[in-house]
Amino acid sequence: MLVSMTCLVDSLETPAAEPLPADLAAQIALADDLLVMHPTRAEQVARSAIALAETQEEGVQAGRAAVLLGGALFFQARYDEARDAFGQALGTARAHHDRVLEARALNGLGNVVSYQGDYAGALEHFMASSRVALDAGDELGRVRVLNNIAAVWSELGEHGSALQHHQEVVTVAGRVGDASLVSSARVNVMVDHHALGEYGRALDLAETLVPALEAAGLRQHLVVAQAYRADSLLRLGRAQDAQQVILAALPLAEAIGEQAHTCFLLGTLAMTHQHQGQPAVALPVLERALALAGEHRLAGQERDLLGRLSEVREALGDFQGALRDLRAHHALERQIHAEDVDRKTRFLTAQFQLDSLKREAELERQRARQLEEDHSALQEDHALLAHVAAHDALTGLANRAHFQAVAEQTLARAGEAGVGLLFLDLDGFKAVNDTLGHDAGDDLLRQVAGRLRSQVRRGDLVARPGGDEFTVLLPHLRTPGDARQVAQKLLGVLTEPFVVSGNTVTISASVGVAVSPQDGTELAVLQRRADEAMYRVKRSGRAGVQTSSA
Repeated sequence: MLVSMTCLVDSLETPAAEPLPADLAAQIALADDLLVMHPTRAEQVARSAIALAETQEEGVQAGRAAVLLGGALFFQARYDEARDAFGQALGTARAHHDRVLEARALNGLGNVVSYQGDYAGALEHFMASSRVALDAGDELGRVRVLNNIAAVWSELGEHGSALQHHQEVVTVAGRVGDASLVSSARVNVMVDHHALGEYGRALDLAETLVPALEAAGLRQHLVVAQAYRADSLLRLGRAQDAQQVILAALPLAEAIGEQAHTCFLLGTLAMTHQHQGQPAVALPVLERALALAGEHRLAGQERDLLGRLSEVREALGDFQGALRDLRAHHALERQIHAEDVDRKTRFLTAQFQLDSLKREAELERQRARQLEEDHSALQEDHALLAHVAAHDALTGLANRAHFQAVAEQTLARAGEAGVGLLFLDLDGFKAVNDTLGHDAGDDLLRQVAGRLRSQVRRGDLVARPGGDEFTVLLPHLRTPGDARQVAQKLLGVLTEPFVVSGNTVTISASVGVAVSPQDGTELAVLQRRADEAMYRVKRSGRAGVQTSSA
């Protein structure tokens, strides 16, 4: 059987690559078309497009080609290289202020770190991508994010939630009109049913999917569908049928460089031999799969393959080899478990915030019944992701990262127009925290946030970077003195008494002010000067406003 499989691989006919079009846009379009048809060929075309774009000094086009290169490398399980390509695209997108490209690059980075096991990092990338896509009006980008977040939930074992969201993506992607994304989501739905142990349902879906994928030429999707079709057949006791599917799918998987599912197919093939009482035939297949898993750092598959190898060696009477593989299996299992505990803890922290916001959003959705149901659900999910990524959970103000991003964009667009930056540090907050408790301190911070918001314009931004510190961004100042006037007004409302836990408390604030362009045009410079001005207030007795000395 191994000889037959090798012959199939060697005899696969791969058409000779046609000459690349000379036009840059045509090369990028070709790479996009090839991405889920032939990742290795898509890689070649994307690299050519990057080189051509750099020659022509077409920065944005180079970034678009880099995103496609990242996708092609991702499908080949070359995750470190894919991460570099997406990172290059992200830098280009931000340098050229291309929000659609930025959203796609962030989404790609989320996919990479998810497959590397960093689920919390993946969620952060996905939430950032969703926020950028929302700002850019990129509906397709937002649907891509939902599809990939559902995949992360599946990785964490929440297969029911993953299935629900993948089904939603099928509906919404169909409305948007992206056939490739619809196909991806349908394959994911099949994989979700397989993960839930619903092998009959997964097999039924595969029987419908496979002919459609073959007709559409979506070869990467086809490999995934065939891999889970074969495993479902094996788990339903149909080892010979599973073997036929694998031998048909393996040459295609290897030809397009789909390494992760080549490894998966080989592992399943070995198990068909084991089920047929052929451990000697299963052994070299497993060894080949294990080498592939190690080469591409597919830790989960490597762990499973070591366990299967141990069983096969035991069946062959190689008890020393079986013990060696079993020990390696358990060592890797412990390592993966330890890493998963940490990763899942960080992911679940972000997910708890998301779940809380979803409950609040459900009430909002009921007040907006005039919207189409599936559209409103999609909008809601992305609003939640954007909120988690941009806001402080305690006060509802902008968080440090969001404030930094908005401030940098504002300064970049400001030119000679004045932009004010205020840094406020509360005076007397620690005494309230120490005497009345942390709950009272949290209540006071929320009240402070409310007072600050009530005193600024619609276009101004108030943030809480942390602790008892607040920052305010004031774009479009008429004169530098306007920033000091706003600071005095904010100081005034903060010195009025607060009622906290039934107690009347009085605090104040030390406020530092910096204004561009006179105090600097870079955010880091303005922050430093506002901070220095605030500390001069602290040293002179607190409860005052000081402008930068620049």
